[in-house]
Amino acid sequence: MNILNLLVQRTREVINRRRYERELAVILKTPPVVLGKDAFTALSMVHHRDVESYLLAIKSFCRFLHPRRIVMVADPSITDADRSRIASHVLGIEIVRAEDYRGPGMPQGGCWERLIAISEYVKTDYVIQIDADTVSLLPMPEVANAVAEASSFVLATEDGQHLISCSEAAQWAKVRAGSGEHIQVLAEANLDRLPRSEHARYVRGCAGFSGFARGCFSRSQLGEFSQTMSGILGDRWTAWGTEQFSSNFMVSNSPRASVLPHPKYCHPGREKPGTVFLHFIGYVRFVTDRYARAARETCVALGAD
Repeated sequence: MNILNLLVQRTREVINRRRYERELAVILKTPPVVLGKDAFTALSMVHHRDVESYLLAIKSFCRFLHPRRIVMVADPSITDADRSRIASHVLGIEIVRAEDYRGPGMPQGGCWERLIAISEYVKTDYVIQIDADTVSLLPMPEVANAVAEASSFVLATEDGQHLISCSEAAQWAKVRAGSGEHIQVLAEANLDRLPRSEHARYVRGCAGFSGFARGCFSRSQLGEFSQTMSGILGDRWTAWGTEQFSSNFMVSNSPRASVLPHPKYCHPGREKPGTVFLHFIGYVRFVTDRYARAARETCVALGAD
């Protein structure tokens, strides 16, 4: 890409970001979320910079599904004012500290506190993890069915993904795990070194939207898995991306686990007619004005004052 095209692209992204921020501000004029009766917990980890985006994510989600419990794992950047704002828009929310979900043998940061929290809440309830940069557009029957059937799920990253053996996943990753490769690929390339890997499964999903059936994994299992991978990868196991890899593994080895159909659930660069859920991952977030339009459409549907 030449310098002129790069400049044009960056200018467009700045404009799209500002439009999103303007449309997002309206989320504060929408009615608060109330707890429902659907038998699951909705859990998210939120940073100070993402408070309004989280309100968009949880309010859009609760248009279609109605969790009986909503939990927010508060990053240390969350202020008292943030807590008050969120509590006034999500009535009955439980706000817990990320610092309380750390443990020996597991990395800190990189959303690990979120996964450790899930390992605790999943003892007694189905848990759906929802990233703050997501928007639910339409009813999500696959998600509702997963909760009803006590089957875990994971968000796909491309068409045709399905659960495969660890040896197949490792073979795919070894071809791509060159010098300096992303930690997730490197971890995947070593899946065949796990104890009992011949009986385990994996899918290269996205942790931004995942469902965990009650009892599908425990904190001790997560700690054992982390220590094993740390023994294989050394200091690199603390890098960003290991939490997503671990989340994918825990979902994949849950009974009756499934992969959400793609692109019915996808990121905005893959959206098609009939898409019901969008994950605005960083590198495509403001390439177009889709995030701004999704925010506006949601606020209108919620009855913005």
